[in-house]
Amino acid sequence: MASPEPSPKPEGSEPGRILGWPKTVSRWLFGKVAKPREPAGSAEPVARFRNVCISRETGSGAGTIGRMIGTRLDWKVFDHELLEAIAQRMELATDEVRAFDELAPSVVQDWILPLREEHYAPQEAYLDHLAKLVEAIGRAGDSIIIGRGAGFLLPREETLLIRVVAPMKARAARLAERMGVSVRTARRAARDLDRRRAHFVRTMYRVDENDPHNYDLVLDSQSLGLPIAAEIIVRAVEAGRVPKVAQGT
Repeated sequence: MASPEPSPKPEGSEPGRILGWPKTVSRWLFGKVAKPREPAGSAEPVARFRNVCISRETGSGAGTIGRMIGTRLDWKVFDHELLEAIAQRMELATDEVRAFDELAPSVVQDWILPLREEHYAPQEAYLDHLAKLVEAIGRAGDSIIIGRGAGFLLPREETLLIRVVAPMKARAARLAERMGVSVRTARRAARDLDRRRAHFVRTMYRVDENDPHNYDLVLDSQSLGLPIAAEIIVRAVEAGRVPKVAQGT
């Protein structure tokens, strides 16, 4: 099964593109503040939705949709970037951290690890870093987070929660092309990963990620197409922007 090459770890300096992350995220990652953004003008509208969190079915194209939205809104997109940042903090290779990604802790870990204050197991460390990183991203705003149950961790009133779905046939075909495997293998992988992610969200947040009532929008990327799905989300964010002069009227 083909897999992407692991990103090389930076040596002696921070990755250039991470320097462009919001200062609260850079502070979490490096213990210092990145270059501040230009201050917003007085006419800058107030955002109803400060962040977009996208839950997804495997192979539905949510990552691509998220990057389309990021380009349109000029917002930061966090998907595999989350793993890279956590790997940086844990001083591990990104592929090592990927093994814990969206993996729920076992019952044994829930009971035993809190008693071992002298050290965290790698998965517990990952979960701790993930929660702190998502909170830092949420405080920074103007961000799109893919998966990891982020929408159930950030303030509901200022987060646009999206669920991207698609028929299994379309998802398996997309995943097979991306992974370089047969459609049958991709279908099995999609089902396994969907179960893993659903279990992660249910265990960590006590939420059923398949329940449409947990989202503002549920979009079928196959029937709509990726560009239209992205456009709908962009329009929702833009419609939620209220001019400052209109506040309190």
